[in-house]
Amino acid sequence: MTLDHVGLYLRMQYWDNESLMQVSEVFRCLGRLALPLFAFMIVEGVLHTKNIRKYLLRLGIMASLVSLVFIFLEYTTWFKDLDELLRAGNIFIDLILVAIAIYCLNHPKWYIKLITLLPIAFSVLSFIVKGIETERHIYIHWFPCFLTMQYDFLPILLGLGFYAAYLVMNLYIKYVVKVDKAVFEENGSYRFMVNLLMVFFATIIHLFYYSFHYTWPNGVFWDYNQQLFAIISGAFVLFYSGKRGYNAKWFQIGSYIYYPLHIGIIALIILITNGGL
Repeated sequence: MTLDHVGLYLRMQYWDNESLMQVSEVFRCLGRLALPLFAFMIVEGVLHTKNIRKYLLRLGIMASLVSLVFIFLEYTTWFKDLDELLRAGNIFIDLILVAIAIYCLNHPKWYIKLITLLPIAFSVLSFIVKGIETERHIYIHWFPCFLTMQYDFLPILLGLGFYAAYLVMNLYIKYVVKVDKAVFEENGSYRFMVNLLMVFFATIIHLFYYSFHYTWPNGVFWDYNQQLFAIISGAFVLFYSGKRGYNAKWFQIGSYIYYPLHIGIIALIILITNGGL
């Protein structure tokens, strides 16, 4: 993620330097691995958290704080050089919408499941708005940057794909193999098959996203060829054991703080190098 943002900074500031543009391209391609892993961890977090309210609250607080910073930057003339960075969107809106969608879809009550349609609809709207802005080089004011998702409908689709892997595997065990699920869990086959299905669905979703290269070539904010590198993240998903990793309190807090901190540092560097401070 950090490499991705550094690559964006290099492209914004040194677009006429061929060597730095090559470095930027490499950094941005490597940065594509971040989103599928974020979506994957959100799905696992929602399905395994002991307190979904606190989980959603933490994501909601971060989304609100980042949006408040975006509001300040957008309406402050000192930061006019950050327009492209601001229009990239708020990743925490992506993450909390994925969390809400998976929570609702996994809920036993059917009317709660229907709420899943709301974050999906919002993500599609964000995609359309950003696409129109990108294609026509305009700014749609009724959908401001602090509401814009960073990856539009892509994280929602990835989250649904990861969740679908569990559904497909459970149906396979129940109706095809017809054995107790515990048999698969004991020898590790269940986890590996779920991981494999997750990688399969994520690959299909990215190929679907790439199809907009032909259907709406000027309407997608992200580079199609760069985004295909996200498929490589599947190698990490395949080795997931299903067990909780290192989760000390300081690490949890640091993980949330790191995003706005490194974005703020990059923004400050842009201002300094452009003579804004």
